Amino acid sequence: MFKLVKMAVTLSLIGVLSGCSVLSSTPSNETMTNLPQRQKELKALTDFSLSAGIYVKTPEKGVSGSLEWQQQGDYYQASMQNMFGLNVFAISTNKTGAEVKVDGQTHTAESAAVLLDYLSGWSLPIEEMPLWLKGMAGQSANTLSYDALGRLQSFTLLDNQGREWQVSYPEFFANRLALPKRILLESADTRIKLAIREWQL
Repeated sequence: MFKLVKMAVTLSLIGVLSGCSVLSSTPSNETMTNLPQRQKELKALTDFSLSAGIYVKTPEKGVSGSLEWQQQGDYYQASMQNMFGLNVFAISTNKTGAEVKVDGQTHTAESAAVLLDYLSGWSLPIEEMPLWLKGMAGQSANTLSYDALGRLQSFTLLDNQGREWQVSYPEFFANRLALPKRILLESADTRIKLAIREWQL
């Protein structure tokens, strides 16, 4: 059971749809807005949903599945299904803390990071996840790299346990906000791939 909780909670943090604007993997001819305006709009984007496929490679195993993430202001809800479409977990945060439902049990803590540490011993850069999902870096980020169009291409950050992660964006959607289509996170022993199928804004 411990291994199941460990993997499920790890995947939940990579990693419910709402809104009225949809960005799918269908090709688009939209031109990215100018950089200052793009940054302003990304910063103001606090309510969004995404649907994605995920793959996690740890020292123990590799696991794949699908992820639904809904961000509402400072809080979020997320759920994961395995390759057979069965629910693996549900996680949510609110002003009182975080809650994870996994393996028929509910666990709560003051924050998602604390809950992750308690349940699994794993650490992930979850505190800044609402930013890096959008292709933005938080105040703790360093070694920022940009592509020829001025989009953030990679950076490093530390999670709540002081573990260093490299975040990179191999591909963006062809739309005015150039939202990430693929995200790669790597630490010393963990590799997480996130392939976003659809954004809803």
